[in-house]
Amino acid sequence: MAEYKGIVLPDDLHYEPKEHIWAKVEGDNARFGLDKFGLKASGGNLQYVKLKPAGGKVKQGKPFGSIEAGKYIGPLKAPFSGTIVEVNQDVIANPGLVDEDPYGKGFFILMEPENISGEIGHLVGGSEKIQQWLEKEYQDYEAKGLFKEE
Repeated sequence: MAEYKGIVLPDDLHYEPKEHIWAKVEGDNARFGLDKFGLKASGGNLQYVKLKPAGGKVKQGKPFGSIEAGKYIGPLKAPFSGTIVEVNQDVIANPGLVDEDPYGKGFFILMEPENISGEIGHLVGGSEKIQQWLEKEYQDYEAKGLFKEE
């Protein structure tokens, strides 16, 4: 488990390095959510979640939904291309689930990827790489004045 300045990133997930969407491969499917870094960067306190419906097709790097949070309103971009199999209706009804349990009940969608082996390479995975990425990303945000020491 990677941890840095209060941000925890589980090792069994893969992370989109710019969008901070996590992906968990589950057999032929992948589950997506917003990582703790993304929550901190957005200001947390999600107010609104909108997601494309089940059956919808999404391309890698294109929106599968959007959120409104403390400091951020914008798209949620897919780490993989594929078809949405399941939408987490609980998160639409209660966006606070993302803040409370981002790696569990606060997931956004379950997708059937078209080419997971061809698209997973741009994600950050593996405990050592995740830790290095987390620390560098945090330091970059601090240097830009986006995170203040707490």
